[in-house]
Amino acid sequence: MVCTLPEVRRTWRSVRRRALPWLALTMLASGFAPAPQAAGGAKRPAAPVEPTVDENGVPVRDLFAGGDEMKRYFLIGPRDGKRAPKEGCGCLVVMPGGPGGPEFHGFVKNIWNSSCPPDFVVVQLVAPKWVVDPKIIWPMDPGDQPGMKFTTHEQVDATLADVAKAQKVKLDPKRTYQLVWSSSGPGAYRMALDEKTPFAASYIAQSVFREGEVRLSRAKGRAFFLDHSPEDATCKFADAQRAKEKLAKEGATVELVTYTGGHGWHDDPMGRLKKGIAWMEENRAKVAR
Repeated sequence: MVCTLPEVRRTWRSVRRRALPWLALTMLASGFAPAPQAAGGAKRPAAPVEPTVDENGVPVRDLFAGGDEMKRYFLIGPRDGKRAPKEGCGCLVVMPGGPGGPEFHGFVKNIWNSSCPPDFVVVQLVAPKWVVDPKIIWPMDPGDQPGMKFTTHEQVDATLADVAKAQKVKLDPKRTYQLVWSSSGPGAYRMALDEKTPFAASYIAQSVFREGEVRLSRAKGRAFFLDHSPEDATCKFADAQRAKEKLAKEGATVELVTYTGGHGWHDDPMGRLKKGIAWMEENRAKVAR
């Protein structure tokens, strides 16, 4: 029997409709699955995840806010068996400097283990890459990176909401602080001085200060712990001095500490971070947020 081309096409469509569901189930049952979607809008289920405890006893969850793969973050803590205060856990939101990726994860885990109070969690954001080599690591305005779909402030808001809603970890907004350095510093100044900032205090290290990008008139009652080496050749120490002067003049509470070694985390950083977090606990913003 000779089949015409239309008949062949109809037969193939019929076979494909019946065979593909069976083929998919067979692939899944055998442990083979299609490659994941490329990042940029891909979604994963947003549900509570059990932490993985590392060799130092640090509980970590590798997560995506709202299931969005471009909003990756690490949730470190809370401590096992440690009852959270009625108001919720203290929270340190970390936006790493440099390329903003997971490269600093070991360092950030050590901050939680060595420098944070017992009832704290640390939320480490991962900077999304909308292009291969972005000029602005932590974008604050639409257009800072081609193709970007959200700003850093929106990423912070989505992440804090995910911690509370999806991961069921209650956070105390009066004890939610940010820790940033180098490339994440300029955006941190802006978020700290937004009308509705999510942060009660800011630890800003090794950063430039761009006065023209911030609303200094909102500084009254807000708290800044600045950490900078006078030997820094990448981000000049004069930026930290100017930030302290301008912020304090507008009514902010500002502490500037120094260390030796230039740009980078030198000269007992964990000890300095512990003092800085304790300082933020004592001097957090009294303004309504």
